[in-house]
Amino acid sequence: MVSSLILIATVITWLLTLHSILNQRFLISEPPEVVSDSIAILIPARNEELVIGGAVSAALGQGLLTNFRVYVLDDDSTDGTAHELTHISSANLTVISSKVEPPSGWLGKPFACHRLAQSADAKYLVFLDSDVTLGPSAIASAIKAMQKYDLKLVSPYPKQIANGLLNRFIQPLLQWSWLTTVPLSFARRSKRPSLAVANGQFLICDAAAYRSVGGHEAIKSEVFDDIELLRLFLRAGLAGTVIDGTELATCHMYRTNQELVSGYAKSLWQAFGGWMGSVATLGFLSFVYIFPLIGFSTGQIRLATFAYLGGVIGRAFCAQKTKSRILPDALGHPISVALFVWLNVVSWQRHLRGTITWKDRNINVS
Repeated sequence: MVSSLILIATVITWLLTLHSILNQRFLISEPPEVVSDSIAILIPARNEELVIGGAVSAALGQGLLTNFRVYVLDDDSTDGTAHELTHISSANLTVISSKVEPPSGWLGKPFACHRLAQSADAKYLVFLDSDVTLGPSAIASAIKAMQKYDLKLVSPYPKQIANGLLNRFIQPLLQWSWLTTVPLSFARRSKRPSLAVANGQFLICDAAAYRSVGGHEAIKSEVFDDIELLRLFLRAGLAGTVIDGTELATCHMYRTNQELVSGYAKSLWQAFGGWMGSVATLGFLSFVYIFPLIGFSTGQIRLATFAYLGGVIGRAFCAQKTKSRILPDALGHPISVALFVWLNVVSWQRHLRGTITWKDRNINVS
């Protein structure tokens, strides 16, 4: 019985790995061209003194854009964010200082993005996190992809900077997960919300389409505001998808283990549509990538090795595509999956206890 289950898990592992390798061919990447349309680059910032200067400077330095403006919302920061912004001088920069707390029913980031979008008048809205550093022509390249494929929203997935052991185990799973499970070619042509892949670190919308679906006001209480925003577009029949942002931008999300745990804990409880979805998804990942390893102790050594290599090879190919560390990190793929399961447990515990906070705000939502 155990041998049969290991065999089934091994087959699934290799099917997913082969899919991820083929799937990479359909990840959009376009060379940049001059963009003459008006563009608003919108950066919400709360307690981002370490990174805000670099993010804003890179945004202001975008090439091939003939008509753009950068808007930064200093969202009641209690650190040196405001001071850092005073060092940046540009005719293309507008800094909005806000002491307004999110109204009832709103989470902080959707409210900040909503306010920024209201402040801007442009054809394209670029939502950019403060820990993202754009390459010189990142926005021009992404808009070229929008125009070529007739998309109303694109999410260029940045290269993730992962320093420290826990970061190196967890962060590569971000791209690995959707490269392995989501058929990108079909998803780009489909309007199915279930196939939505987006990352709010760097996201570009057609402004008219954004407002037609209700913008961030329509998703004001969503922890995964990026994915839910794309789902709004898809439900309205408007095309949008993730694209390759590896060469366009970098993001250093978490600098400490505590930040990483808190960051994932704030949202994972909502990741799979409730506790039943969480149990099903995490059970599947554990069955496919962890369970076969018991073969090393039950005499199924060759089969267990084949299963293990399937996960490692899939992880390695994804790492190569996204320019993250390949070795030795890919060798620890089962550990990465186990840690991801643990982070989900932590997230659910904090949610049920009502103790989830982020940026000094309570973000528990029903």
